[in-house]
Amino acid sequence: MAKKASGARAKQGRRKQASLSALAAVVALGLSGCANLSSPERFDLRAAPARARPSAATFVVPTPTAYQPLDSELIVVRGADESLSRVPGVEWADRPPALLQARIIQTFENAGLARQVAVGGGSAQYALRVDLRRFDIDAASHSAMVEMTARLVAENGGRTVAAKIFSASEPVDEIAGAAPPMALNRALADVLARMIPWAASLGR
Repeated sequence: MAKKASGARAKQGRRKQASLSALAAVVALGLSGCANLSSPERFDLRAAPARARPSAATFVVPTPTAYQPLDSELIVVRGADESLSRVPGVEWADRPPALLQARIIQTFENAGLARQVAVGGGSAQYALRVDLRRFDIDAASHSAMVEMTARLVAENGGRTVAAKIFSASEPVDEIAGAAPPMALNRALADVLARMIPWAASLGR
């Protein structure tokens, strides 16, 4: 009798464990579905329309540098006390430095300088090296802030030919949803439209 009771309890325990495992699987599937439903909306950066005088110089654009958290997909919000947070529910499609490299090259092309930009590791006379200083939403002023240092460096010898800080800001009505990334794109267009003609003029 004792053996039968023990076997029944073991069988009941296995059934209970199987039920718990099945429940856990259902809960995990449900949570996965919720995670997919709440995935953040992703935004890209845009190249700028630009005009530049023809240049005989050739340029290469290395990936811009940035510190964390600007070197992430987060759309950063900077508080009045310099605290950092993020715009909820939205993010960049890739890290801004990676997106920015492609948009700088495209802005060269938009300015009529497609032949002057070496891509895919090609050689060039100058490197346009960019350091991303600000690329965030200023909560105190409700502004999108873009600031970057551009250095034109001779590939032969590494001499810095010129350096300049470019900055721009755009108002943001609401620090939520699509408004912040759209405002950052407008500020970036302002910066790129001035940076590319500057580099082309110095590279003659």
